[in-house]
Amino acid sequence: MKQPNEIINDVLYFSEKKDNFSSNYLSVRVKEERILTDKEVELLPTTLKNNKNYTEWRLRKKSSKRFINYLANKKSSICVLDIGCGNGWFSNKIALLEHTIVDGIDVNQEELEQAARVFKKENLRFIYADLFESTSAFENKYDIVTLNASVQYFEDIEQLILVLKSFLKPQGEIHILDSPFYENSKIEAAKQRTKEYYKSLSAPEMSSFYYHHSKDTFKDATVLYSPKKSILERLFTPKDIPFYWIKIN
Repeated sequence: MKQPNEIINDVLYFSEKKDNFSSNYLSVRVKEERILTDKEVELLPTTLKNNKNYTEWRLRKKSSKRFINYLANKKSSICVLDIGCGNGWFSNKIALLEHTIVDGIDVNQEELEQAARVFKKENLRFIYADLFESTSAFENKYDIVTLNASVQYFEDIEQLILVLKSFLKPQGEIHILDSPFYENSKIEAAKQRTKEYYKSLSAPEMSSFYYHHSKDTFKDATVLYSPKKSILERLFTPKDIPFYWIKIN
């Protein structure tokens, strides 16, 4: 049993290890060919063309660049919490900005240890923690909280946002990127597609960990990027990420 605030393999533990979600998640990641070598992770979001998910990574490279440019325009030092950091590539990209201090957090021990092994920076650390059990460790500490392709693994989005707001300093911001949101009328069909997808991977239990959030949840948030484009824009602009970038203050 790991103790709170214990460091193992350069990962800081704020919670005891839980296997239920992470073991199912890792099994799917392997089948999707998303578990990469250290060298491959080091290069992300750049990948070779023979990577099964090459097209997806090209789009995520665009969205991450957009976000990094946004942070680069911040004039003062900023503390960032990257939730669901996985193998740490996005946390690392943020930490390349000299005026940042970054904490990457996840409950995926294997990829957290890989992140800590691959990305060694004084302004970057990786943490194993259950957000809802370790709130006091994060309260009032961050200027920016990010959820990059991770919000769909949280069931109660309103509770999540409430907790994350407690982590922010005054004038802090929550940013949600690279995650799908749905019209209310399309949620049931999306749930069925998810069940069929995980069933095809022989991991039907994973569908119970994947949640389909309504666009209406964020109707009062600021949209910094929208995938909606006019016909002319679709004809004359390069393909881009199909997900919203949302900011919550």
